[in-house]
Amino acid sequence: MAVRDWFRRGRRGRDTSEVIEITVPAHLALPTVLDESIRRLGPTHPETVEVARRLAVSLADLPERRAEALELFRQVTSTLAATLGPDHPDTLGAMAEAAALLHVDGQARHAEEMWRYVFDARTESLGPAHPDTLRAACGLAQALDELRRAPEAAALWGHVADHRTRRLGAEHPDTLTAQHNLAATLVRTERLAEAERVLRGLLRAAPRPEGRDAARRLAVRGNLAAVLYRRGELAEAETQFRAVLAEGERLSGADAPQTLTARNNLAATLHDLGRWEEAESLLRTVVEGRARVLGEDHLDTCAARDNLASVLLARGGHEEEAASLLRRCLRDYGRLLGEDHPKAREAGEKLAGLT
Repeated sequence: MAVRDWFRRGRRGRDTSEVIEITVPAHLALPTVLDESIRRLGPTHPETVEVARRLAVSLADLPERRAEALELFRQVTSTLAATLGPDHPDTLGAMAEAAALLHVDGQARHAEEMWRYVFDARTESLGPAHPDTLRAACGLAQALDELRRAPEAAALWGHVADHRTRRLGAEHPDTLTAQHNLAATLVRTERLAEAERVLRGLLRAAPRPEGRDAARRLAVRGNLAAVLYRRGELAEAETQFRAVLAEGERLSGADAPQTLTARNNLAATLHDLGRWEEAESLLRTVVEGRARVLGEDHLDTCAARDNLASVLLARGGHEEEAASLLRRCLRDYGRLLGEDHPKAREAGEKLAGLT
């Protein structure tokens, strides 16, 4: 959006005109447009609702304005549902944007509910293989992964991977992404032979070591290392995790989510090898990094605290700090996953064992 200001200067009877254009960020310009649209057209007019949706999208990119963005999305979806119907494509599109923001904001349970509605509605109206249905399936699967409901997520990732393979081909980037997410979820469900088969296929499909291919290949190697860890091949898993961590730091930096995950997994391997001091040192940096990048109350930060508490208990002599970490985990798991979730129950059991 350009704001134009004309300056006219006269000299010896001649006028010259100069145009100065100032680019205003959308999140600063759109509130004025929205107010004017509400005044002229009313709050439920399609143009007003579209401006509100665009403002919500722009605010969603600003972490400190996410609450405002979510409230705008709530208003937009409510208005669209009332005027067009809850299953109208525009309503579902706004709900999908809101669900994605809820996930980023750490509200995985609310994101899962909204994604499930969008997925079911699009399956009913468009069919299970439509690109919009598959995008909703991806959002729902990501939320389920976040909620540690891996078997449900694996079924959805398999659905997406199968349809994208048939429609786009086995080496299309969207297919490879779905296959990788499927493999990662299979690791979490202990379906290790299936996961290894998918991961080795992905390594063959992404041979180039640069750009996005490099990041994808690194993630695949990390998940192969996780397969080795789950099989109890700890020495080889340690070697692989160290290589993934070093390459991740080089490519993305120490605080990148993938780097922090590699550091967390290396710590888990060292924990199982009985090298608790090394594991503790790594996990403290994971907690600090995730708190800095994702926030103190994010589920991944909570999981890192849980892992650190386990290492402290294994070392012995750090029961007071472990109990403090577990109390925080119990509260956060209950809020984010529900008090009856297995992770919440496990944290409660570990805490009860200290009292």
